[in-house]
Amino acid sequence: MSKNVNLDIALEDIPDMPFHDMYELYMVLFNRPSKSTRKEFYIWQITNRLQELRFGGLDRETRQLLENMDEDYTPKPERSVPIGVELIKKYKDKTYKIKVLKNGYEWENEVFKSLSAIAFRITGRKISGQEFFGVHNGND
Repeated sequence: MSKNVNLDIALEDIPDMPFHDMYELYMVLFNRPSKSTRKEFYIWQITNRLQELRFGGLDRETRQLLENMDEDYTPKPERSVPIGVELIKKYKDKTYKIKVLKNGYEWENEVFKSLSAIAFRITGRKISGQEFFGVHNGND
């Protein structure tokens, strides 16, 4: 491996680097091999590490995304129901009202992390909360 790797490379030049040079730069920055054959993996890892060294680190969620780029990572879909909306569901002749919060859902003055938890409380069985309340993530 070459010892003359340029760490001052412009970030916008990294995608145009030959794969072999990109792998060498990765090895210098991380001091560990990678089995990845995806150029996109190295672009993300290298640009992230160089920016981290130059400007400081990233938050945990962004770091996790970058670390998992070589795996089958699928981010959670964004919430399709805006904060503040009230979901209304009629089930077995009773009407249920759930308010969408920033970090969960409120029902009967209690906050739940998921609609499925509320659906379980209402029905007594494990079911999809989104399906139960008729909420879709926009990808349907």
